[in-house]
Amino acid sequence: MRNAQGRHFQPCQTDFPETLVERPQLHEPIALNSKTISTLLTPLKPIKDGTPIVAIDVSSIRIGETDTGIIYAIRGAIVWNEKRRYRYLRIGPFPFHITEESRRDLPNLFSQQPSVTLSMTPWMTYDAQSWLCSLAERWLQMAVAYSANDSIILWDGSLTAGTPGNPTSVLSQIVKTAGRNSNLVLAFSKVTSIRFLGWKITDLILRQEPPCLLEVEDLPLSISKNVHLLGRMFVAKLAPNGCSFRLDIDRALTREQSIVAVERLLGNELVFQGYPETLRLAHIYSTFTANDVIGLQSFITREYGLRVVTCTNMHRRLFGPFGTGFED
Repeated sequence: MRNAQGRHFQPCQTDFPETLVERPQLHEPIALNSKTISTLLTPLKPIKDGTPIVAIDVSSIRIGETDTGIIYAIRGAIVWNEKRRYRYLRIGPFPFHITEESRRDLPNLFSQQPSVTLSMTPWMTYDAQSWLCSLAERWLQMAVAYSANDSIILWDGSLTAGTPGNPTSVLSQIVKTAGRNSNLVLAFSKVTSIRFLGWKITDLILRQEPPCLLEVEDLPLSISKNVHLLGRMFVAKLAPNGCSFRLDIDRALTREQSIVAVERLLGNELVFQGYPETLRLAHIYSTFTANDVIGLQSFITREYGLRVVTCTNMHRRLFGPFGTGFED
């Protein structure tokens, strides 16, 4: 942020939606009656053994822009669940002024701890906000992998490597570190583009009785050949009237160990609507609200002597009341 000192600052708008509208389902869920699919379906029985649950999530938001760059903010959250008692740690929010010059220094921001090696330089051409958020998330995941023991670690996303912001070497290092400390890494994806016979894999078990797992590892799926799957892939439906999610589990575990890991999660965690409560809380505590954004804008304006300028809405200027498009 030092290179933003005294510059003109144009705050981003803070028009957040007041309610979340659920999208209607566009098709009927398919019924799976074939023997081939049914053999991949596994019913689950909760195992209550007191296993600690740890969840990590990170979010980022665009705060505004200066005459030389854009100001983003990132915040992370770690939530612990031990015997249904929840604790959390918030990290941030941290503002970053990203310019063409300063983005070269980003890899050094999270390299203070020798044990956490997260060199992600090859992805510097990737979108700065997504790259910065991914870098912070991997740093927190590595920190938890080192510090937690005999726990189930929940990630928001997948165990897919080789995509922008997810170098195979970094993701593999984190998963192996967690495994050496007897931790189990489970990654929940709320949205997936992977399909089987034209259907999203999360639609395959919508009519099945929960809790259950569908192993899709051996099905002919539409997956890019350029990515590296570090986890065994399942579709999980964990609660009645709940949603189904793509679930990746550390590939170092056998199929049986993976199933037991989910059963231990069920026995020691709340799964309202089929989603782990610890991971839900991590998302809530890391997400930015409109008040957070206004507070950050006020803080950085005062702290760095920024001169606020009026935001010109080009759509409104050109089209008047018809200029309703989103202005970046």
